[in-house]
Amino acid sequence: MRKHCIACLAVFLVLVFAASATPAGKAGAVYSLHVGSYPSAEKAAEQVKTLKEKGCEAFSAKPDGSDGRWRVFVGRYAGADEAARQGAQLEKKKIVRFYAVRKVPATVDAKDSAGTEGKTAAKAAPVPDPPKADVTSPKPLHPQVTITPAAPETPSKKKKTPLHAFTEKRPGSLSGDSVTEGLPEPEPFRFQPFDTGSQGKPGGNAGAGLKDVSLPEDEALYAEAVEHYRKGRYPKAVDTFRSYIQQYAGKPRSKASFFWIAECHSQMQDPKKADEAFREALKRWPDFQDVPREALVSLGFHFFRQGAHEQLIGAFSYYVNIYPEDPFRKEMLYLIARSLTEMQQYEPALKVFSTVIEKYPDTKEATESAIIMANIGVKSPGLKLPAYMTGTRYYRDPAATYDMVLSKQLPSLEITERILFQKAYALLQEKLYRQAFQASLAQLKRFPNGRCKDAGLATLKAATERLVDEDYGRADYLRVADTYLTAYEGAWVKAIDYGTGIKIADSLRQIGLYRETRRVAEHLLMIEKDGRNRRALLVMVADVSIRERHYDEAERLIAELAKETAATGRDDRLALRRLQGDLYLKKGLFEKAAAAYAETVGEGAADAAALHRNYGIALRFSDACPSALQQFQLAIRQSEKNKAGNSQVLQDSLAGVGDCYLKTRKYPEAVTAYRQAVDSAKSGAQNPWTLYNLGKGYVEMRNLTEANRVFSELKVRTGDDFWNKTIDYTLSDAAWTEKYRKYLPAK
Repeated sequence: MRKHCIACLAVFLVLVFAASATPAGKAGAVYSLHVGSYPSAEKAAEQVKTLKEKGCEAFSAKPDGSDGRWRVFVGRYAGADEAARQGAQLEKKKIVRFYAVRKVPATVDAKDSAGTEGKTAAKAAPVPDPPKADVTSPKPLHPQVTITPAAPETPSKKKKTPLHAFTEKRPGSLSGDSVTEGLPEPEPFRFQPFDTGSQGKPGGNAGAGLKDVSLPEDEALYAEAVEHYRKGRYPKAVDTFRSYIQQYAGKPRSKASFFWIAECHSQMQDPKKADEAFREALKRWPDFQDVPREALVSLGFHFFRQGAHEQLIGAFSYYVNIYPEDPFRKEMLYLIARSLTEMQQYEPALKVFSTVIEKYPDTKEATESAIIMANIGVKSPGLKLPAYMTGTRYYRDPAATYDMVLSKQLPSLEITERILFQKAYALLQEKLYRQAFQASLAQLKRFPNGRCKDAGLATLKAATERLVDEDYGRADYLRVADTYLTAYEGAWVKAIDYGTGIKIADSLRQIGLYRETRRVAEHLLMIEKDGRNRRALLVMVADVSIRERHYDEAERLIAELAKETAATGRDDRLALRRLQGDLYLKKGLFEKAAAAYAETVGEGAADAAALHRNYGIALRFSDACPSALQQFQLAIRQSEKNKAGNSQVLQDSLAGVGDCYLKTRKYPEAVTAYRQAVDSAKSGAQNPWTLYNLGKGYVEMRNLTEANRVFSELKVRTGDDFWNKTIDYTLSDAAWTEKYRKYLPAK
């Protein structure tokens, strides 16, 4: 094609050179500037009059061709060069919009041509619109593209529980559900000048300063319009193409001219006018045959702007098949895949993205293709894809894909932020909540005020709630507290719902962070309206007050709750009664505590191990050791179910058994229980009273060797003067008792 254009250019230059070298006198002709063509003599006469008023030597000539149009000329010149120079000056002064150098007979009468002939000339018939093609006819597609209707979504019988009740949109949605959101919008790409004309054939000489006198008038005018386009004179090109359409409607170049006008508006960055022009052209010619290459590309972007993705696929598929060696084939394939994606035709889209990655690796389009494939993997996992297809791993392992993309030099921070967010959301969808939690924190710490901030916070909140739920279910209260302190106390997540908040507060209470427990409970009290939930929170606050030894505050809260017992259910009444028992126990009112606990023990009691332990302690100090032993044994059995979570309860209960046996002088049983309590506390804090009572049990059994060993350990552990004096007194008393035992009354 290029050789053909060069040959045509050479012929054109030869003709121009020959025309300028021929004397006018010998040829019996002169050169003039053709500046217009009209269907009637009257219209031609009007332009002649206007030009004469501007000082031009204007005249018209009667039709001499098959189109029956009147030509308007300006000036007579001996050579083509002189005519071209004059035409350029007139064009520069904006006296004429365009011109073409033409040979005219030297004897043309300028006076009568527009007068006498104009009166008898018939007006040209109106030009009918070209026949409309069937708009429903299928458009040619790229061989790799298959469009199937999107299957309607069928509602699932089993509804999934939302991550959190008040969330209406998915955390990943910024504005809709598009898997291409956040990526830069494709921009029209700039081409090197193509050969003019349709189907790659030259329609004129775009590089010559003169008009080709050998071309027919319609072709010359079309070539002139294309030349304006090539030189970036888009407004002039639009006017010239319109002039062609007005003068030569129905000619082969009419279709191309319509599309050229739209392309010029695109180059002038006026998408509104470009869209209007394309709409008009497509109304007349819905097919893509004979559309100039640049105009066909602009048409594709017109479809993209309008969201007409199926039409874009048709246009660009046609293009890449007609021009298989086109330098922008990569961009065309990528846009085809993008459009298939927007149509939710994910399987064919993935195949085209795979082609882009395979044929054009290490390009911007390949990187964006990998990102979109990963996004589709998050949104629609489980699609059946060929194992050999390039890029399948991007779809099947989105998180790894995002890591790969993040390792590259991305074009903007906005894209980096979006990929970080997509990674966190992908991990959330895969139920890898800890990784999603960490990825969300990484995104928010790097972009605390970015465009994905709200979506990132939603993902972090969802991951946080899932982690709290899982860790609380495993009684891993320390990890729940760590998650809370990172997400909520770190001010990343500002809203907390009751279900998550009550688990966090209870976890903080279990590990002894009472101040934080109170803060969470009081926050929930400010936002919670449900009466039962509020009572549960007040019970928790009262319990924390007891643990912090704020007995007056606890008593006040319990009294307030007691007033509402009529409106509370059985579980709430039992919780309140148990709280009263805890308060009585802390205040040393053991009989009242035992009475309160007696009402709460039973099947299904919350934290049964601690309840039986407390009940046993209350009975022990109420001198009801047999009943206390029963409660301690129940507490021990309950603690065996979760030794890690109930280690303190187990230690206290074993020590309580030892206390009961020691009080009833069953010293071997007491020593055994105390030894078990000491062994259960080896990995944690040791209760000094348990060690002391163990030593005392050995003393009562007259095993002073073991007693001295235990007491020595107690002195080392405590280093306290109280225990030193207490132990010395006990050993002294034991020695005195042993010395004078025969004089003492039998027990």
